[in-house]
Amino acid sequence: MDLPFNYEAEKQVLSNMIFSSDVLVSTLARLTEEDFYLEKHQIIFASIRQLFEKRKVHVEVNTLIDDLLVSGNLDKIGGPEYILELADAYNDESNADYYITSVEEKSTLRKLITLSDKIVTKWQAESSNDIESYINKVEKDVISITRRRKIEDFITTKGAMDLYRERVLKAKTSQAETSELKTGYSLFDNVMQGFRPGEVYILAARPSVGKTALALNFLTGVAAHTRKPCVFFSLEMGIDRVTDRILSSLSGVPMKKIQRMKYDKDEEVKLDRAMRSLEEWNLFFDQTPAIKAASIRAKLNNLSTRFDGDMGLVVVDYIGLITPDVKSKKDSTRSLELGEISASLKAIARDFKCPILVLSQLNRGVEQRVDKTPGLSDLRESGAIEQDADVVMFIHRPDYGKQQEAKTGEETDDDESDSAVSLIVAKNRNGELCTLDFMFQKHIGKFVQIDKTR
Repeated sequence: MDLPFNYEAEKQVLSNMIFSSDVLVSTLARLTEEDFYLEKHQIIFASIRQLFEKRKVHVEVNTLIDDLLVSGNLDKIGGPEYILELADAYNDESNADYYITSVEEKSTLRKLITLSDKIVTKWQAESSNDIESYINKVEKDVISITRRRKIEDFITTKGAMDLYRERVLKAKTSQAETSELKTGYSLFDNVMQGFRPGEVYILAARPSVGKTALALNFLTGVAAHTRKPCVFFSLEMGIDRVTDRILSSLSGVPMKKIQRMKYDKDEEVKLDRAMRSLEEWNLFFDQTPAIKAASIRAKLNNLSTRFDGDMGLVVVDYIGLITPDVKSKKDSTRSLELGEISASLKAIARDFKCPILVLSQLNRGVEQRVDKTPGLSDLRESGAIEQDADVVMFIHRPDYGKQQEAKTGEETDDDESDSAVSLIVAKNRNGELCTLDFMFQKHIGKFVQIDKTR
């Protein structure tokens, strides 16, 4: 199979490395011997690199020839005559970047062609056990090959300040939409700056405190304020249950009436208005139980392609129900599995440049304390969740423990009482720690912010 390469570019890169220390350093930062197609060029590049690493000085022609002779490679590259030919080929270093880029691009293209050929010839054997894992591996291989194209040079302080001035100017003239995703909760948006692209947010609480309700409130709030696609991965509830909750919080019609389909004319009008709003938003749902992180990535990739690479808020309900991408070893603990899942979600947020809100449960120990205010040590089963997250938030309902003591079973949607709720921001890598106050209207699954400064 013929593979692409640029003979002249490879020669010029090596020639420039011999005569220019600056080009030598920049080339070593971008290329390896594998990027050269011809074996003799691979050998020469490796020899130049080894000489530079030993002496950290300019590589002389005679020194290079001696090194190739000692290593037994001089005849393989065409003898000293070829080194002299490289020396004669030197013009100047003004086009050095062009030649390096050419070698780099041809190398990337060859690797993609080789990977494609491997997929065509060996897909049956390599995908026979687990097709999903095979697809995930292929995707990672492609990303690994193409990632180097995204590498850029350092940004100077002046460059960074110019970018900042540009952002300020755009903000003042309202020429650009902010990258942060606003929720419609003004206090949350002001303090937290909305949901920031590429960051992972953990929302944790005890069962039945309102994690899913608040997550859906955030999701619909963001969907109403952006054209970017927003996604809810529901591993615990079916789409019918999720739809009931959203319609109730948006319309104000009690959830029990929506579930029983018994509402009056005014309530029907409110529901119809809520349904029309939902249909206008780019809101998507997935109800795959025990989904893998690899499947989440694949689904988001398809959706992102449809929207020209844009992604809005992604909610995962919840992390404890995600299945590891690879079958666990017998001695693997759930804590290690959650660590791998957490790292995968962080990578997804970074790669798709979208915020991911991940729901999590707390350890049972918090219920046994006198002070039931949750903290970072209460995150269930894995410290890796805290480590990978950019923001960790807890829902604290002081009345929840008292209600549980007074009755058995979980809270129902028939409860029409309101509960004071604190949203505790216990970790915020790029912002302040704080506590925000809400009123939770349980019968419609809606959180209403409370501004205590007024």
